[in-house]
This record gives sequence, structure tokens and C-alpha cells, in this order.
Amino acid sequence: MGKANIEERKVISGDITSHVLVAGKNTAPPLVLLHGAGPGVNAAANWESIMPDLAENFYVVAPDLCGFGKTDIPTPQPWHIMGWIGERVKQVLGMMDELGIEKAFLVGNSMGGALALQLLCEAPNRFVDSVLMGAIGAPFTRTPELANLLSFYADPRKARYRQMMHSFAHDPDKFTGMESIVEKRFKIATDPAVRENHEKMFGSMQGGMESLIMAPSILKKIPQKLLIFHGRQDRIVPLETSLYLIEHLKNAELLVLDKCGHWAQLERWDLMRPMMERHFGASL
Repeated sequence: MGKANIEERKVISGDITSHVLVAGKNTAPPLVLLHGAGPGVNAAANWESIMPDLAENFYVVAPDLCGFGKTDIPTPQPWHIMGWIGERVKQVLGMMDELGIEKAFLVGNSMGGALALQLLCEAPNRFVDSVLMGAIGAPFTRTPELANLLSFYADPRKARYRQMMHSFAHDPDKFTGMESIVEKRFKIATDPAVRENHEKMFGSMQGGMESLIMAPSILKKIPQKLLIFHGRQDRIVPLETSLYLIEHLKNAELLVLDKCGHWAQLERWDLMRPMMERHFGASL
């Protein structure tokens, strides 16, 4: 059997219209993928390589989260990072309503991990067992690599963008397709329309990331089983975030992936895929 095709759709998502990637049969268990944040990122950049595998068993839905890709920008545009998270909560739930998805599995990567935790807190009846990957939403020491990411638009040259992309991988010199990623994402990040929005959005993140930290009293109330992946050599979001989460979530397991940076789904899919399918399979 061949791999499932990935379809692009425009989906009403509350007050905005989302650009969404969809793969698999809509009769299969729904799985929503939430990408991370970074200049030039979108759903395809995070998930395109693994969606056909996941679509063998799931109805996979991956939106460009508002502020990224081809999804509408909310009006008025949020001025604080928590405003963006709130808009994305409404976006995901609205998208699910429009697609007729009552309850879904959830995967959140990096910033998408913080969004996943917020969704699990606000709408626990809409989600079942879920996965986090290099998630924020916990206290951590801001790394130089993350500081470079957040300040990219202060000096948006390709050489600097290449440095930033290299910091995502454990060994960028051995990472297949790295230069293609640099070229493709840099073109998106420096598109005038994208840049105007991103300069404001990343500016709001500079001093507000601590607002994303989920309090222990909130985390302990999340009922779903959570499987957490984190690259041991992650230089964007250090392992300490997942150690905090595993300490305070009442029903979670942490897998630390060696020889792996922030792109766990690209660098260690060989291990992640069977573990994710086993985790989700227990709830089917």
C-alpha cells in the first residue's frame, strides 16, 4: 500500500480561516499536530516528512498556527505572547468543530507543546492521550541559541539564519537536506508580508516567555496520559523543561533521545514512531 497523500485545505477556525494539511481517512482516529515557533516555520516544515507514516493509522490534521504560514492573522493582532496562545486555542478548537472532530490525539512541538498543554487544561474533554516534543511551558535557562532565534529580525541575513538552523540539529554537518531547509525557510522568513508580522510577534516573545510557564497546580490536573520526547543535545529548549513537566504531570513518561537536538521528529523518527503508535494505541 502506498503512502497517503497530504492535502492542503482552507478551514474555518473560529474567527479566522486556517491553512491546514490533512492526510489519512477521516474515519480513522483524529490526530492534531501543533508545530513550533521560529522565523519561516509552518506546519509543513515540522510535519510533512512524518504525516504519511502517521496517516496509516490516523486522520492527521496539521494547521499553520495563526501567526505562521498561510493562516489568517487575527484582528487586532495580539501584542503579547499569551494573546497569541489564546488565539491559537480558539483556532484549534474552531478548526476541530468545523472538521467534525469531537475528540483527538494531540502532538505539540516546542511552542506547540505549550499550546497543547493549554488546550489540555482548557478543553480536557476534547483530547485523549497526547505527546509533547521539546516543549516549552516550563521554567528553563534561556540558551544563546534561543536568544539568537528570538532576535533574528534585528539582523535578518542568510548567514545568520543558517547559524540558527544549524543550532536545531544535533550534528548539522550530517543532517540530510540542511541547506534545503535553510533556503526554503529563509525565503519564507524574509518575505515582506511575513517579516512585518513576525517582527511584531517575536518582539512580543522577547520579554514574555515566562508567562507560558504552567504552574504545578495546573499541570497536576491534566488527566490525559502524556508521552514526552526530548533531545539530549537540544540547544534551543534544554532538557530541564521536560524534567519540570515530568515532575508535575500526574500521568506522564519521558523519553530522552540521544544524538538528538530540537528536531526530534526529523532526527530520531526511527524511535519516536513506534513509541508514539504504542502510546496512542493503548487508547484506541
